[in-house]
Amino acid sequence: MDTTIVAIATPIGYGGVGIIRLSGPTSFDLLKKIFIPAKQEPFAPRKMVFGKVSFNNITDDCLAVYFPAPNSFTGEDVVEIQMHGGVSLLNETVKQLIEYGATMAQPGEYSKRAVLNGKMDITQAEGLIDMIYAQSICEMQVASSQMRGDLYQKIIEIQKQLTDMLASIEVAIDYPEQEDLPTQEEITKDLPTLIEEIQHLVSTEKVGMKLKSGVNVALVGEPNVGKSSLLNALVGYDRAIVTDIAGTTRDTITESYQFNNVRFNIIDTAGLRESKNKIEQEGIRRAIKSVQECDFVLKIYESDKKTRENNFFSSFNSKNFANVLNKCDLVKDTTGSFDIQISAKDNINIDKLKQLIYDKTIDKNLLSSQIIITNIRHGELLKKALMSLKDAQKDLKNVSLDCIAVLIHQTWDLLGQITGETSNEKIIDTIFSKFCLGK
Repeated sequence: MDTTIVAIATPIGYGGVGIIRLSGPTSFDLLKKIFIPAKQEPFAPRKMVFGKVSFNNITDDCLAVYFPAPNSFTGEDVVEIQMHGGVSLLNETVKQLIEYGATMAQPGEYSKRAVLNGKMDITQAEGLIDMIYAQSICEMQVASSQMRGDLYQKIIEIQKQLTDMLASIEVAIDYPEQEDLPTQEEITKDLPTLIEEIQHLVSTEKVGMKLKSGVNVALVGEPNVGKSSLLNALVGYDRAIVTDIAGTTRDTITESYQFNNVRFNIIDTAGLRESKNKIEQEGIRRAIKSVQECDFVLKIYESDKKTRENNFFSSFNSKNFANVLNKCDLVKDTTGSFDIQISAKDNINIDKLKQLIYDKTIDKNLLSSQIIITNIRHGELLKKALMSLKDAQKDLKNVSLDCIAVLIHQTWDLLGQITGETSNEKIIDTIFSKFCLGK
């Protein structure tokens, strides 16, 4: 890149420290235009230097560090200036650097340059984004795995096996006169294993999307069964207004908590009953919409068994749900018709309810996988790659090797779109390095 970009690397606001980052060939020259070291000594790479930023009668004590290419985040010359975190101070410093020749960075441009300069692959960059926005420990763990390159290495491993397969097919097609050529069965013997590996990656997407966005749990029931009290009990503070007036909750309220390192989004909804009140009708409509879009439903009942006949509930039976008896401190159910009995008011069995929600919504076997797919783009490409390989396996006995090669090549390219490794030169290089064609 022949331009030097600049941006504020810390959130905009007032704080103790704000960081400005420069990346590009003139980063160090631009730093010297506004930064005066406290001691007149040469800058040492990756060593923090104390000094002052000074321009237009503005002076601030700060620290600066220089990362020469290629040993930096972007692979270019990078400079970071740590100043006091004032909004105007940081903005004016950036404006001054732009006047000296820097260009304002576009969103994601530092990571884009890192990818283009080979400092990370696309999956690692996407993992970095997930790490920044992570709101639970599980989200951070999955993002860390992607940033380490676990998904990248797995895809490259599969691509390598496909490359070897393609190389063998090309030789078998182009040089049929050679002796000891592998048979079609020998060439494609690894197809079932590769299909199984991709299938496993695809199977993790469902739990992965829950980890990334949180598990959405809707609380539904008639008015005054204690839905808002339960929301407060689950999240640990008084988030929703609780009264003994039926219909207090008119709109959906969402709040989150963590359990076993997973984020759960609890959605409190309006009481379900027939109503002529237009505002309450809208609240009920939104409640039904929340149920349709959520991952799990808690059907909340109080001690009166007649509430189990609520007409609205019949439409929710296709969802993953649990029947919860609230106010068990008043009347207990001895018939075993409820999945759990709680008291939101007295905090009875709330932790057991959290465990029940966790067990009903999280596949612990998939959760323990080394690689979990949390990106829709990755999931769609893996599904297409899986379909191509399955087609290749299905057609083994009916079509020629060159047709199989087309499907395998298609799989290779689809996987390459995940990592950015889509160059056909890799296949060509492998062919000529593995086989002595002039034999």
